[in-house]
Amino acid sequence: MENRVNEPYDVVVVGGAFSGASTSLLLRRERPQLRILIVERSEHFDRKVGEATTEISGCFLTKRLAMNHHLNHHHVPKHGLRFWFSQNANDSFGDCGELGGFYQTRLPTFQVDREVLDEYILAEAVAAGAELLRPARVKDIELGEKLQTLHLETANGEHTVSAKFLVDASGRAGVLSRKLDLRRSLPDHPTRSIWARFRGVKDWDGYELKSRFPEYANSCQVSRATATNHLTGYGWWCWIIPLKGGDYSAGLVFDERLYTPPAGATAADRLKAHLLNDPVGREIFGEAEVVEGDVKSYAPLPYYVDQIAGRGWQIVGDAAGFLDPLYSAGLDYCSWTVSSAVYRIEAEVDGSTVDVPMINKHWLMSYHGWFNALYRDKYYYLGDKELMTAAMFMDLGLFFFGPVRSVVHCLKYGFGQLPFTGPMDSFVCKLMAFYNRRLAHIARKRHSAGVYGSENLRSRTLIAGFAPTPEVLKVVWRGVKVWLRAELRSARLPAVAEKEIPAPAAPATVS
Repeated sequence: MENRVNEPYDVVVVGGAFSGASTSLLLRRERPQLRILIVERSEHFDRKVGEATTEISGCFLTKRLAMNHHLNHHHVPKHGLRFWFSQNANDSFGDCGELGGFYQTRLPTFQVDREVLDEYILAEAVAAGAELLRPARVKDIELGEKLQTLHLETANGEHTVSAKFLVDASGRAGVLSRKLDLRRSLPDHPTRSIWARFRGVKDWDGYELKSRFPEYANSCQVSRATATNHLTGYGWWCWIIPLKGGDYSAGLVFDERLYTPPAGATAADRLKAHLLNDPVGREIFGEAEVVEGDVKSYAPLPYYVDQIAGRGWQIVGDAAGFLDPLYSAGLDYCSWTVSSAVYRIEAEVDGSTVDVPMINKHWLMSYHGWFNALYRDKYYYLGDKELMTAAMFMDLGLFFFGPVRSVVHCLKYGFGQLPFTGPMDSFVCKLMAFYNRRLAHIARKRHSAGVYGSENLRSRTLIAGFAPTPEVLKVVWRGVKVWLRAELRSARLPAVAEKEIPAPAAPATVS
């Protein structure tokens, strides 16, 4: 590639994975006159953790990017969320509590292999006319009034490129945020994660489990194997995600204040030991093997930038921040931030003035609102079925009534508004933060009194599902009633200090 400093691009995108490739693809489709360069560090994408979409990111992929064919042929259709509960390591698989759907989901969602998906979107962006420089490493960035200049290192030597607009989609590497010292941690949510790919995972819907546990097999009409299954406990949860070809992605996420995983020589050993200490995990992963080389860990998980946009630049996707993988909202925020950048660039190309400070304000409102409404202290009650039932009904019901309904009924511009930034969102955010705080308080009382998870066994709560219509408020009301019942049942338990955090308990062992 020759030096193009005197022929600036309209847009340079740093990072060619989901967010960078999606930004480039949408811009080339909607403003084909734009010259766009994608700078990608890797020669090919590594195998990433298996990842699930929600109805938001599913809509973005199928309706905004129009990738139904690829998703249906190379990934796994997802059939909702499913949570599993137990009381101790020796419980029977058939007795473990279950919370999830009875029927298939109503909107398209998928279990995606990110390596495959990212390569496909990048190829589509190039086919649409974006230029690709790969592999290339960003050595330095110079931000200017009119041009943004990047100094790159490639296999053919060093190059300099410039553009009117820079999009940082470099993921956790955060090329621009680190240069500008914008990245911040979230100490109120000290979570860590270990994950791996497994082979030889037992079939959730197969004959072996059906013959041994007929009540389990006959209790719902949808495939359990294609759901995002969650194992849960006090201070932790695990995801189990099927991938095309038969492998499974499994990961442990835990609040380091509340839980410590089993000891082990490697991260894979610790993860496998944890899975085998759970009765559902032991049944499903008893003969499974970790795929060598596909084990990763992160600590801490959450981070964010305190400024997402500036003169001539914007940060998107995981480069902007990450909160928590529970409820699979990671690709949702990629979809929202990509859309924000695309709409801004298009508006500026068309000669409109964009309120950049408002973009930054809405980003921080959304990130912290989402944290307070959904995740603050949630790990206290993840392992209590009654409390998680209340939370799931209210959390997902309001999610469908708000953000999902917004993108379904206004496809393009529904993605332009981040959650918890609209006129009614402040009230909803405060409501969700309130009941989440109350559920966490009840969980602390129950844990202290030794009655945590008392309804975890021999209980299945299977519902018809969620839809982005006013009817979903009936599910929200059902969750409110479960919450109020839990308040009444816990009213006589001894009080605990609001900030009391017990030391992590040693993992139970299987006798």
